[in-house]
Amino acid sequence: MRPGYLGDLEGFIDSSKFEYLEPNSLQEACSILARYKEKARVIAGGTELIPLIQQGKARPECLINLKSIPNLQFVETYSDFGEEGIKIGSGATLFDLGRSAIINEKAAVLAEAINQREFRLNRSRWAYYMATIGGSLFSPERAADIAPALMVLNAKAVRQGIQGWETMSMQDLFTADSEGGVYEILGEIRIPKQQESEVGLAYEKGPATGDGSSIGAAVFLRLDLKHVDVEEIRIVVGGIGNAPIESREGPAIMTGNPIDDHLIIDAADIAAEEVCGASDAETIEKTRELIEEAIRHAIDRSIGDFALGY
Repeated sequence: MRPGYLGDLEGFIDSSKFEYLEPNSLQEACSILARYKEKARVIAGGTELIPLIQQGKARPECLINLKSIPNLQFVETYSDFGEEGIKIGSGATLFDLGRSAIINEKAAVLAEAINQREFRLNRSRWAYYMATIGGSLFSPERAADIAPALMVLNAKAVRQGIQGWETMSMQDLFTADSEGGVYEILGEIRIPKQQESEVGLAYEKGPATGDGSSIGAAVFLRLDLKHVDVEEIRIVVGGIGNAPIESREGPAIMTGNPIDDHLIIDAADIAAEEVCGASDAETIEKTRELIEEAIRHAIDRSIGDFALGY
C-alpha cells in the first residue's frame, strides 16, 4: 500500500485534509474500508468524487484509490461452470468500453448506453476519458446511464469482501448497503452470453431538464420462432429515483401476445405510470415516449432479416 502520494490527482485536491491510500489488492482495500467505514470513500478514476471534494460537498477522512490494483481494467470473454459471456473489470474506462470490439459485437446495447452517457457534474475531457464503469455505477447519475442496459442484459456484479467474493444481480447491487459491518468493493461485471436470434435489445436516452437527471430506458424483447408472439420482454428505466426500476406490469400485457401497435402503446403507458410513481405529468410523458421508442426498436432488431424475407 502506498500512502500520501496523489500522483495523477496532484493539483486537483488538497491531500492534507484526509489520508490518501493506494492498496495493492481489493482485499486490502476492503480491510481499509472496514476500518474507516463511512468516513472513507473509494475512487477509481475519481471523476465524480473529486469535484465534490473540491466543492466541499464531500469530506472523507480517507480516500482509497484503486488505480494501483492490477488487472481491474480488462474486458474479455469467459467460460466458467457451463456459462459463457463477457466480464468487465471495474476499473475499465467507459471510453474504452464504448469502443471495444467485444462489447459492440456481443453487448451492443451497453455500448449504446455508454456512448449516450451524460456528464453533468464533471464535464472536463479528463472525466470523458477517465470515468470507469465501477465509478459510474456508484455516481449520482448511474441510474439513468448504463445501469438499465446492464440490467436487461441480466448482468451480475462480483464484489470482493474481506471474507471472499460475492456475486449478485445488478438490482441487488443498487440496494445493497454496508449494514452489519460488511464492506465490499466491486471487482467486475459479468454479462452472460445472449441468444443471437429472435432477440432485440434497445436503449433510449432523453435529455435532462433543469437540474433533474436525464431518463434512460432499456428493453429486452424475445419473439417466438415465427416472429409473431412476444415470448419475453423486460423494461428497465433509470433516472426516476436513486436506482433503476424494472417494470413488471408493462411487460405483462405484451408477453404471450402478438405484436400489436395498440399493445405497444398500452405497455409503454402502464410501464411509465408504474416506474414514475408520484412524478409529475411531464416526467411520466417523457418516460412513456422513451419506453415506447425503445420497445419499437427492440422489435425491429428482434425481427431483423426476417422482415426482409431472408
